[in-house]
Amino acid sequence: MDWRTLVGHSEAVQATESTDTAFEKFRDHQKEYMAVLEGRTPVGICARREIGMLLGGRYGYALFARKPVRAHLAPSSLSVSVEMSVDEVLRAVFSRAPAQFYDDVILVDGAGLYLGLIHVHELVRLQTSLLQAHVAQLQIQRREIAEKNEQMEMDLALAREMQLTLLPRVFPAFPPEAGPEASRLHFAHLYLPSTAVSGDLFHVLPLGETQAGIFICDVMGHGVRSALITAMMRVLVQEACTHGDTPGALLSRVNRGLIEIIPAEKGVMFVTAAYAVFDIDRRTVRYASAGHPAPIHVRRHRQNTELLSLPKGDFNPALGIFPHAPFHDYERAMEHGDVVLFHTDGLFEVEDGEGRQLGVDGLVECVRTLVDLPLCGLVEETVSAVQTYATHGFDDDVCLLGVEMTGGGKDEA
Repeated sequence: MDWRTLVGHSEAVQATESTDTAFEKFRDHQKEYMAVLEGRTPVGICARREIGMLLGGRYGYALFARKPVRAHLAPSSLSVSVEMSVDEVLRAVFSRAPAQFYDDVILVDGAGLYLGLIHVHELVRLQTSLLQAHVAQLQIQRREIAEKNEQMEMDLALAREMQLTLLPRVFPAFPPEAGPEASRLHFAHLYLPSTAVSGDLFHVLPLGETQAGIFICDVMGHGVRSALITAMMRVLVQEACTHGDTPGALLSRVNRGLIEIIPAEKGVMFVTAAYAVFDIDRRTVRYASAGHPAPIHVRRHRQNTELLSLPKGDFNPALGIFPHAPFHDYERAMEHGDVVLFHTDGLFEVEDGEGRQLGVDGLVECVRTLVDLPLCGLVEETVSAVQTYATHGFDDDVCLLGVEMTGGGKDEA
């Protein structure tokens, strides 16, 4: 800012001149203030009104006319330099006491020599124009942000739609020629992202007429980054299934693929996952876990609900950490009407009003009270019971997939 352009006038009087001389100079012009100088250096300002009142009062002229004008300076004055920034000048001007707010401001050069007086209304006008420009800029930025947010919302909505297409739309029947009611494996699920997109994923893969592969995973974190990893996981699992691997071998293959895509030097990114193969002829479920919460096995005929837990001390780390980690297989017998509930940790990491977490045991207990419900009801009521427990709702993505085996094996008549 070139402060010289705001100078209103340069009227001045020397500090040693008499008050009467200052009075006469005020009569020669219509300015309200004059600078008081010592040579070219300002020492303050004097005001028309105060000088006039001083000399116009009874005995005033006789007492004060010959005294130097330096004796009658305004109570305070403000000097600003051409080298000062706009912020510095305006801060100094608008922090003055109300009684001196409308006094002219002295402008000096870099050496402190007098250049002129700036009327305060010029500085008010400057501040107003700056504020208007700032407001206009903020409005432009607000519109730009609103447009970008709208575009982001559209992108997230599209990402959500695309992510939902990764989930099974129609569950396969086993055997394939059987209708939904006659299938010997039934499926039901609830999928609740905590944001527009989710870091949870599940997939159902037909492995033949009598076998189904079930994959479920939970990517570290939330949002778009996690959602992108779920898309990668879907591709990795789909490709790995073509090799006919056991559950543990499939997780090993997916683990290596994930590390190849996202090496450690690009930042820590891990995925908990589980993979299970249901064999309706053998009436078994064979499964492996990579740091994922244990599924819940509901034995309806036995009125028993328990976890498909891995042996204590077994090393089954999350995917994406150790490239050569082994993942072991475990097998469990299934009976007619048995259900296995696969889930992510968002389902049980919830708290009640007193801060007590539901936990895995609490989730199992919720399921235990609902074992007589049909599969869809069991899944829906389990989530509903957890929502009732959770005072603040779900803070994490929630995925719950139920798989029910009905009928018998080959040896059943």
